[in-house]
Amino acid sequence: MLETERLILRRFTLDDVPAFLAMNTDPHILRFTGGDKAITNLAEAEQAMRAAPLADYEKYGYGRLAVEHKASGEVIGFCGIKYLPEFSLPEIGYRILPAYWGQGLISEAAKVVLAHGHNELGLDHILALIHPDNIGSIRVAEKIGMRRGEQAEYFGMPVWLYASVRG
Repeated sequence: MLETERLILRRFTLDDVPAFLAMNTDPHILRFTGGDKAITNLAEAEQAMRAAPLADYEKYGYGRLAVEHKASGEVIGFCGIKYLPEFSLPEIGYRILPAYWGQGLISEAAKVVLAHGHNELGLDHILALIHPDNIGSIRVAEKIGMRRGEQAEYFGMPVWLYASVRG
């Protein structure tokens, strides 16, 4: 578990399936995600949670974390590191429900997750794959010290490769 002034970041549990569904069906969030399969109900959300974050915890020892807002106790998004076999590197990713945009919450979460990835997990290189039109996500990556590199394609979408190197 990681903690910031306003947030608790913890592993997902099956109790979080409704929140996981919400962050994986909102069209404002999904317009820049590319490879995500459409999730339309709680059963599909549970299946996706088991196949992604829960499986990643077992396989790699890390994965996307639920972002819980301390004031409400509500899961409002995710932020965490996921191993991407396509790049042979870990990637930091984040989502937050639109009602919480513009409050600096994801930057707060991403900063502590990136530090945890380098310092506790011992990851030397961490990527962020960001659609060129996703200005909010670009700002978060730059705010936490990531640097833009080359452009690539991921699930048929153009992405900028942002990187953070330990040291």
